[in-house]
Amino acid sequence: MDPYMWTICTDLHEHGRIPSIESLRSVDPSFDSSLEVSLVDLQSDRILKELQNRVHNISCSCITPEEVVDQLAKLVCNHMGGSATSGEDCFVSFWKECSDDLKYCLGSVVIPIGSLSVGLCRHRALLFKVLADSIDLPCRIARGCKYCKRFDASSCLVRFGLNRECLVDLIGKPGYLSEPDSLLNGPSSISISSPLRFPRLKPAEPDIDFRSLAKQYFSYSQSFNIVFDDASAGATINEENAGFSLHDKQHDKMGTERNNSMQISSEISKLPPPPKFAQIKKIVKDPIPFKHIPPIGLRDISMLGSIPDVGKDSRISEYGQLVPGKPERELALDVDGLDIPWSDLILKERIGAGSFGTVHRAEWNDSDVAVKILMEQDLHAERIKEFRREVAIMKRLRHPNIVLFMGAVTQPPNLSIVTEYLSRGSLYRLLHKPGAREVLDEKRRLNMAYDVAKGMNYLHRCNPPIVHRDLKSPNLLVDKKYTVKVCDFGLSRLKENTFLPSKSAAGTPEWMAPEVLRDEPSNEKSDVYSFGVILWELATLQQPWGNLNPAQVVAAVGFKGKRLEIPHDLNPLVAALIEACWANEPWKRPSFSSIMESLRPLIKPPTPQPSDSNISLLT
Repeated sequence: MDPYMWTICTDLHEHGRIPSIESLRSVDPSFDSSLEVSLVDLQSDRILKELQNRVHNISCSCITPEEVVDQLAKLVCNHMGGSATSGEDCFVSFWKECSDDLKYCLGSVVIPIGSLSVGLCRHRALLFKVLADSIDLPCRIARGCKYCKRFDASSCLVRFGLNRECLVDLIGKPGYLSEPDSLLNGPSSISISSPLRFPRLKPAEPDIDFRSLAKQYFSYSQSFNIVFDDASAGATINEENAGFSLHDKQHDKMGTERNNSMQISSEISKLPPPPKFAQIKKIVKDPIPFKHIPPIGLRDISMLGSIPDVGKDSRISEYGQLVPGKPERELALDVDGLDIPWSDLILKERIGAGSFGTVHRAEWNDSDVAVKILMEQDLHAERIKEFRREVAIMKRLRHPNIVLFMGAVTQPPNLSIVTEYLSRGSLYRLLHKPGAREVLDEKRRLNMAYDVAKGMNYLHRCNPPIVHRDLKSPNLLVDKKYTVKVCDFGLSRLKENTFLPSKSAAGTPEWMAPEVLRDEPSNEKSDVYSFGVILWELATLQQPWGNLNPAQVVAAVGFKGKRLEIPHDLNPLVAALIEACWANEPWKRPSFSSIMESLRPLIKPPTPQPSDSNISLLT
C-alpha cells in the first residue's frame, strides 16, 4: 500500500477515503495506470508463501538476530531486483515496466506483493516487514529513505534488545544496519505506524490496561467500517480441504465466508480517547450465543494467585470462587541444583524467537537441550529473586505432556531457561506446513488434542493451580513420536516489563478468550477457550482468523461475540466439544478432565466390525 495512505489515516476525517479491496480490484488499469495497490495475500500468494518458508529456514539456521536481519534483507533485495549503491533511481523504469505488465496480466491495479520482481523502497520495506512478522522479528516501517526523497519513501526499523532500533538497508548494502537519522527518527515519520503492526514499540506496563486497549481496538475497527454479519468471520472450510473426516449431518454454521486474501488496512497512529464502556455496550448488540465459536512470541502466563484482584493467599476454583491457597512465601522454593553454568552450554542454531527472547538448540552434558535466552537481562535484585522463584516452580512440574524443565542460567547477562529439546518444533508449524495432511492423519491429530488436554489438566490440578493464559499452538511442542507437550507456562513475571512483539499488542488474540480480551476477571476457563481454538486448528488445518489483523480479532471476538466457523459436517462430537469450549460464560466451559473424557472414545481403537471396517473414526 502506498505509504501516503498511512499519513492520511492519521486524520480522523480522512480515514473513510480508504477504498475496499473489492473496489480497488474493479478499477480498470487501462483507465488509471497511476493507481498502485500492493496486496499481502497470505492465503493465495504462492510466491509469498515460498518466501516465508525460506525465511523460516533462515531463522532456524542463524544464531543471532543480526544474522537473521542480514539474510532476510538480502533475500528481499534479491527478490526485488537486486542492489544499487547509487540509489533506487535505476530501478524506477524497470519497476514501472514490471508493474504495468502485472496489471495487464491480472486485469487489476491490485498486485500481490510476492509477484513483484522489481521493487522500490516502499515495496521492499513492506515485504521485509511481512516476512519479519512471520518469524516474530520485531520490526516496523517508517517513512523516509536515504536513497530517495519521494513523499512515499519508506524504510524498515528492526529492534535489538530492549531499546535499540536500527535502520535496515534494503537497497545499497542489503542487511547493513545503522542508527536512524533525524529524518527517520523525527516526529514526522516515527509517529506514523506501519499498517502491519500496532503503535510503535514501547515498554509494556506491568499492569496492562487491556480493557482500554480492547475498547480502542473496537473503536478503531468501527471507524474503518469493518463489517461482520450475524455469523462469525471464521475460515470457510471446503469439503475437499477439511482436516478431519466430515459428517453428512448438517450443523449450524458459525461463521461467514471470509476472503482468502488479506487487505492491508491502515492504522491510525493517534486515536482519540476511547468511548466509555457503556457507550460501547450500546454499540455491541445481541452478541452471538455461546454455542458459536474460535495467532504470533509468548505472553501473560500466570499463577492463579497472581491474577489481578485476587489475594496472594487465595486461588480461584473451577467455578470462579475464591478458595484458600498456599501463602506465597511457601512457594519460594530453594533453587539449589538448578543452576547451570553458562559455560557448560554449547549453543547451536537458533530455533525460535518470541517476546521473551530467543530459543537455541544447544548441547549440555552431551545431550540436546533447548535454551531460551531472555531478552531482559538487566534485572534488579528483586527481579532476580522472582526469576529464581519461577525457576523453582517449573522444576517441580513433572508430566509426560509438559516440556521437561532441566535448569536455568541464573546469573546476568545470560539469564536463560533450559528445557528438553523436541525435534519436531511447534505444533503450529507442523500443522501449517505443506503436506501436513499426509503426515498427520485424523487419529494422530485427535491424539495430539488429547495430549494437550492431559498436560493442561495437570497444570490446573497443581496446588496452587497454574493458569497458562497463553495457550496456543506455537506454545505446544512436538517430539519425534508426535507427542505434544505444553511449554511456556512459567514466564509471566519475566515478561511484564518487556517489549511487546511486533505482531500483537498484548497477547495473541487469535487464541485468547473474550473475557481476557476485555480484561474482565478470568480463571482457568480462559485456557479451555484457547484449547477450543487449538482443537479447531487440528480439525481444519487452518490458521485461526487468518484474514484479520489482531485489532480486528479483538473487536470481533471480544466485543462482537464472533467465533470461528466450524465445518457444518464435522463429526458432531468434535463440533460439540469445540462449541462447549467457546461458551461465552466461562463457567459453562468444561474442565480439562471433562474434555479428556469426551476425547477418549474418539481415540480408542474401534471394536473390529467387518461391515464397518472402512468407516473413519470421526464420522
